[in-house]
Amino acid sequence: MPENKVFMDTNVFTEIVDSIGTSASTCVLSDAVLNNVKTWDNTAVGKKMTKLLKDVLQSSKAYNAESAAVLPSAYIKMRDSMMNVDKEAASSIKVETSKR
Repeated sequence: MPENKVFMDTNVFTEIVDSIGTSASTCVLSDAVLNNVKTWDNTAVGKKMTKLLKDVLQSSKAYNAESAAVLPSAYIKMRDSMMNVDKEAASSIKVETSKR
């Protein structure tokens, strides 16, 4: 019996979403590097490097927080959109059977 259905594997997007969320939450630069900056804080370049390092760590934390939330959400929306396209495509297929 013919069916007018199109099947799409959306599980791959669920796996991507899970791995992005996990990767983003585990990809963190350590603040421990700031424990050793007192040595070079007595120099002009050391002070600039400490500021740059603090800015990098702050940016990393912001990126981590955003990517852990935004990227998975985007992939979920894309997956849901593909599922809707799949549903619409399936409902628009007309199957004609030939009688022999």
